[in-house]
Order: sequence, then structure tokens, then C-alpha cells
Amino acid sequence: MSEPILGITNWMHLFRWIVKLIRDEYGVDEKVLTRNAALDGGIGLTAEQLEQVLDHIAETFELTFPENTLNETVRLEDLCTLTAWMRGLYKKPDFVTPLFEERCRSLNNVPA
Repeated sequence: MSEPILGITNWMHLFRWIVKLIRDEYGVDEKVLTRNAALDGGIGLTAEQLEQVLDHIAETFELTFPENTLNETVRLEDLCTLTAWMRGLYKKPDFVTPLFEERCRSLNNVPA
């Protein structure tokens, strides 16, 4: 893990890291990047840019997101809690269905 993410010990630290990533890479105003901000249209990124965000998170945290993750994660908070859960920093989010959980676990070493 790279130095900037060593201090991430809970989902709120991770949320802040994702906000900074989107702010710095795409110039999105932090005022827009709230927990309830809709990923699709709410933060001003295209589908391609959102995929790039997922790719950056996946690479940084050594994760593999299942296909159609952006269909499962509606809000910015969803993306954050999903990532935190997959890294063992948070309980399984309520929106994660059994089928999506199975897909996440088959691609990653998600803690029980």
C-alpha cells in the first residue's frame, strides 16, 4: 500500500480520500461531493470518468470491483462503504445483495 493510504483506518477516512481524488483529478467542487451525492449525474462526472474513479480506487487499494458496480452503488457514500467493506474497514453495507456480495467475494479476499 502506498504511503498516502496507510492512514486510512475507517470508512470516513476512505470517504475523504475518495472526495480528494475526485476533486483533484476532475475538478469537482467539494461542496457537491456529499455522502448523499448521486454518482449518476449528481457529481458531474460522465460514466467513463466514474469508471476511471473505480479503476483508480481498485488499483490503489488492490481490489477488483465486479462488473456493473456502478449499477449497485447509487450514492458516493455507497461507493465508499463498499470499498471500506471490501478492505475490511466496515461492515457489509445494507445495499449489498447476496448475489453482489458473492461477486465481490469471488474477486477479492473480503474479510468475514
